[in-house]
Amino acid sequence: MPIATDGTVDKMPPPCHRWLTRERVIVYSASLLASQLILIGVWAVAHWVLNINSVPPLGVDFRVYWSASFVSLHDSAIEAFDPRQLHAIETKLLADTPSDVGYAPWVYPPTFQLLICPLALLPYLPSYALFACVGIACCLVACAPAVKAGALPWIFVIAFPGIWVATVCGQNSLLTLALAAGALGLLERRPLLSGVCAGMLVIKPQLAVLFPLMFLCGRHFRALAAMAATGGLFCAASGLLMGLPLWLKFFEVLSLFNTVVVQNGEGDIWKAMPTVFALARRLGASLPAAYVLHAAVAVSAILATAILWARRARLEVRSAAAVVTTLLAQPYLVYYDLAWLILPIIYLCVDRARWGDGTLVEGVIIAFAWLLPIPSFLAIFKPSMGQWGVVLLPILLVVLLRRAQLHRSCSASF
Repeated sequence: MPIATDGTVDKMPPPCHRWLTRERVIVYSASLLASQLILIGVWAVAHWVLNINSVPPLGVDFRVYWSASFVSLHDSAIEAFDPRQLHAIETKLLADTPSDVGYAPWVYPPTFQLLICPLALLPYLPSYALFACVGIACCLVACAPAVKAGALPWIFVIAFPGIWVATVCGQNSLLTLALAAGALGLLERRPLLSGVCAGMLVIKPQLAVLFPLMFLCGRHFRALAAMAATGGLFCAASGLLMGLPLWLKFFEVLSLFNTVVVQNGEGDIWKAMPTVFALARRLGASLPAAYVLHAAVAVSAILATAILWARRARLEVRSAAAVVTTLLAQPYLVYYDLAWLILPIIYLCVDRARWGDGTLVEGVIIAFAWLLPIPSFLAIFKPSMGQWGVVLLPILLVVLLRRAQLHRSCSASF
């Protein structure tokens, strides 16, 4: 986590608004955490104890990981891309689940397939529980430096809805979040380890594409070299252990998935995507027009963030901007990926604690960003709610750019 080189932050200045006091933040966070845990408990009891068939199990997306692992262990890795085999296993796992949950294909690179291969060594439920616990632990370890430095109370991090949305979905967002936090937080103290963390993001490569650019703009050449070496070795290892044809099959399936699901909205996926591309397609835009609109936002964000890194803006600000821009740049981004938002939120809070200049508007935006995973998740059940991340993510980036500019102006005046 980007904090001062001595591991501390300055004491938080007196808040300018009573509802932003640390004590109140703790109360708000504890209340929301209790509500989320109660709802998750009710959900679990409804499915596994009361056997209510209309309620899907927790971690329903995790079935894809477990099924791919099962096929890889008992047949061959490449058979995980066979929809007939995977569908048969998923059907057994979700025999008492509502039919509208549907079949989920395996569309992950061999790097991630190698990582999750041992999952089916355990039965499904223990495997899901272990996977969820490891993800939460990785997230908390990633956030620990800022909490220990006194910038935030632990309850604020633990109660972040993105953690629990990713957990109940059984997704890998908390693992990738921890790798991104390591890549950014270790950059100035341990650049080689930072590059290793960034290189490990090849398990979900679309989330890694901007890190080389930011490392290059920031002149972090050791981290860039370590990232390239780690990513290359990881890909090579997966090819050697699982076979080169697996990579060829992955690209074949990925192309089909992009055409059928991402571009044409199969499975009503657009309602789960907080992206400009998905919003444009839902509103009836043609495919080229949707890509142009998305590119206009994404390219602007990438250029602005690259300039921050080239100018060596404060580490917290440029790290937060890198994360927000990574989310903004994705045409295909699903609500559970918003777990990454805990990073820019923490970076912003650390920066406000150290430098002040926090306004009420900033505080409101941070609060909305912290809550965003909840309405984003609920929008899959009620699409009319919309995906507010399409609006909030650019606003959050503007807040970061403003803070960088204010600091630059103050520095120039001295």
